[in-house]
Amino acid sequence: MDLGSVITTLSTITPDRPWGIDIPNYFWFTGSSAAAFIISSFAHVFGMKEYKPIAGFSLLLAFVLLVAAPLNLIDDLRQPGRVINFFLYGWENFATSPMKWGVLLLIAYPVLILAEAYVLYRPFFAKNSATPRTPEEEEKDHRLGVVLGAIGIPLALSVHGYTGYILGAVHAIPLFHTPLMPILFLASAMVSGTGLLILLLPLFQKFFTPFKRVDHAMIVRLAKLLAWFIVIDLVIRFFWLTFAITFNSEEKYALTLFFGEHFWEVVIVEYLLCLLLPMLIGFSKRLSANFILVLFGALLCAVGVWLFRWNTVIGGQTIGKTTPFLLEYHPHLMGPDSLFSIVANWSLLVALIAFVMLLFPWDKEMATHYTTNKEL
Repeated sequence: MDLGSVITTLSTITPDRPWGIDIPNYFWFTGSSAAAFIISSFAHVFGMKEYKPIAGFSLLLAFVLLVAAPLNLIDDLRQPGRVINFFLYGWENFATSPMKWGVLLLIAYPVLILAEAYVLYRPFFAKNSATPRTPEEEEKDHRLGVVLGAIGIPLALSVHGYTGYILGAVHAIPLFHTPLMPILFLASAMVSGTGLLILLLPLFQKFFTPFKRVDHAMIVRLAKLLAWFIVIDLVIRFFWLTFAITFNSEEKYALTLFFGEHFWEVVIVEYLLCLLLPMLIGFSKRLSANFILVLFGALLCAVGVWLFRWNTVIGGQTIGKTTPFLLEYHPHLMGPDSLFSIVANWSLLVALIAFVMLLFPWDKEMATHYTTNKEL
């Protein structure tokens, strides 16, 4: 083999991509957590009384999603002990390192959620322990809850926004490199988090509350909120893709190739089926009155945003800088960073939801907002 052939061969070798299936799953969990917290803040911070019945439940959901999320990062390391390096090294680059920002955010945010949850449910804990509480103490807790919720909103946005910031700072990958990436991640997170809440709320209301009924009016309200979040998400994606594909220099050719190769799963499945259809359901009074249809739309949204994370993270890395074609990625069935890892992480999420919902009296708190079953 002559020297020219060796150089050609070496130039087409691309090292293994640093991120696999764990990373889209991590992004989905943190984003859905942020959305659940924001919806809970509608009642706690902004005083929107119509969301008070689900505020406590949504707050706990935000917590369990965030607790389960970092385990994806640990699995992605392949050697879990290396996680200590996040805490020991790199602090000298804190000002310019989104990953170091994430270390502090992933510590501060769940602590704040726990504090707010404790304040919210303290009257119920006191009632169980037969400890009387004065109106002054209850008013003090209310003010403290508002303060914690107000602090938590920028924290929640930052926890997921920094993940988009990490991708946007990567110059080498055309699909990543845009200042819109944090906003894109936040907008789509509101879609997935609201969709997940719509799916879980009826299940818990029907089987795990004293009133054993589903608040259909709340589900319709959430479906319309979901539709508005989809509108915002689609508008931001429109700006992102039209600028990236139309006005970039040589990078637009790689992006055109990528979206041409993945037209079916991106345009047809992700946009038309998983976003536009649920948006139509949410805005239509007739369609949103169909409970099963609303649940179906919420499921489509949750799946669609997961696909967006996959297509952005994994798909973006298939655009090789030294190859004239798209690379391929297929996750392993077993082992680290595999399909089995994702199943295990989702199983842990279910277990955490069960544990936290048993620990906190969310059902009693929710029941206080429904004086009679006729209101459901």
